[in-house]
Amino acid sequence: MPSGGDWLDLIRTTFRTVGRKDLSGLYAHEWANARNRLTADHSDELAREKNRFKRFVRTTNAVLYGLLKRLAPTRRVLFAAVLLCFLFGLQGPLSSTSSKTSHGIIHKTTQWTFYFDNGWLFIALVILVLMLAMELVDKINYRDELELARDLQASLIPRSLPQLPGWELAAYNRIANTVGGDIYDFVPLPDGRLAVLFGDASGHGMAAGLIMAVSHAAFRTQLDIDPRPEAMFATLNRILCRTGGPRAFFGCVYLLLHPDGTFSSAVAGHPSVLHLSDRGTVSGRLGKGAYPLGIRDPLTWDVETGRLEAGERLLLYSDGVSEARDGDANEYGDERVEAAARRQPGGSAETLVSTISHEVGEFCGDLLPEDDVSVAVIGRIPARPSE
Repeated sequence: MPSGGDWLDLIRTTFRTVGRKDLSGLYAHEWANARNRLTADHSDELAREKNRFKRFVRTTNAVLYGLLKRLAPTRRVLFAAVLLCFLFGLQGPLSSTSSKTSHGIIHKTTQWTFYFDNGWLFIALVILVLMLAMELVDKINYRDELELARDLQASLIPRSLPQLPGWELAAYNRIANTVGGDIYDFVPLPDGRLAVLFGDASGHGMAAGLIMAVSHAAFRTQLDIDPRPEAMFATLNRILCRTGGPRAFFGCVYLLLHPDGTFSSAVAGHPSVLHLSDRGTVSGRLGKGAYPLGIRDPLTWDVETGRLEAGERLLLYSDGVSEARDGDANEYGDERVEAAARRQPGGSAETLVSTISHEVGEFCGDLLPEDDVSVAVIGRIPARPSE
């Protein structure tokens, strides 16, 4: 049973952790995000409305409709009861008197009075607390499932990257929701080659996490059969088409690197890979406009080959980097990614990854991320002579 001290500690903790910035963020960020989600079905109609008052009324109507639409039917009834009780609670005494006079003499008088006391407000408050408790229980149950999915995703993304002679590897991942859809994996093969998968599942949350898990399992299995890019993409595409839904897409990059610096690659519905010179400039791009995996079977993707010389690097990044937005809805863009690479011509792979990830965070400011952010760098360094 919570004691009075427990309540006081809760109150103190609340006011210590919540600052002015957090309170302003409730309207600027959280409410804006909630409003956009609730009015998503009517966003075009609301954007066309020029009159501010009419737009306010229509937005309020759309928010209320979106809220009720997402509630279970029984809770819609409770919400309607709350609104009714609230309206009753706002009413004061209402009375009306009508009379008919003739030569100063009253012939008929009718009077009626209605009075709604504040007990209705108390009933509305009780129902709201009950609804809040039920929604919180649903959220807790859903959160527990998401945490399990998050743990699964975290186990798929390597915490440490392999150390290979002649190669320098670095990667970064930040998820937008509890469960992310971005993944990368670096797998050394027995013959000395390095297989790299860098991908982004469609959507967000649980659905994206499931696509990511299926793709990763298929990737690891196919490495034991045939690691060539054409075989890898054929297998992943076939599995996703059979197991995924109509929107289960997986945009990715697959690289197969040899100890001598040569590589083969394939890109499916993903931002191009930047081939950086030893001066940090873009000397080439891998991958052109192509379908992601999981669209339909069969499909084929072009396989490109190349070579990394000492000091050169391959830069991979998800669309959550280039499409990150600031408070004015400006995108970070590919140009800023390339500018960050030019500023780090002699830096390590880890330095370049840290620079880009930090700049994206600074660019977005206090805005919540809209998409997962992933960056990876594969650098070619001279092999150390054997002792």
